[in-house]
Amino acid sequence: MSDMRRRGPQYTGRFASWLSLIGRLVAGQIFIFAGLNKVVDPQGVADAINGFGLINNDTLITVAAYVMPWTEILAGVLLVAGLFSRAAATIIILLLAAFVGAILNAIDQGKVLDCGCFGDLKLFCTGQLGNCNVVQNGILAAFALLPLVIGGGRASADALLQSDDSGFEGPEIEEEAFD
Repeated sequence: MSDMRRRGPQYTGRFASWLSLIGRLVAGQIFIFAGLNKVVDPQGVADAINGFGLINNDTLITVAAYVMPWTEILAGVLLVAGLFSRAAATIIILLLAAFVGAILNAIDQGKVLDCGCFGDLKLFCTGQLGNCNVVQNGILAAFALLPLVIGGGRASADALLQSDDSGFEGPEIEEEAFD
């Protein structure tokens, strides 16, 4: 059978597998770092969410302040490990899209806000919320898009868990008899 019939993360080409690994590690580690910085200060996260003015319910803001950091951490850990790579990358991309939407809305309304992207730390974008944060999230989304499109690649838990019963019918290997 030709290589075109091969499916699954263990059959990803070498270059694509490296791209996926780079995307998984960059996006996953940044999301773990961001989540860990937020999880220690839920009130700061709630204040940042409230500053955007998109949610007017204090209960929902409080729930989001506790759920969002743990979602970032979990998605980041799964992405770094390469376990459910496409699902984790999808969650990260959806979070980034929501962040970009909130940022653009705040810029459009002329709000002067701190990002709160990494808790109290400023890593990539310094100063007030602005276009730098949109570009930053776009770059992170591009890294997360790699494992979404390619899959986890060979260096992933997805590849290890993929069974050999993937439907690939390669040449049969004759076993030698040891008498």
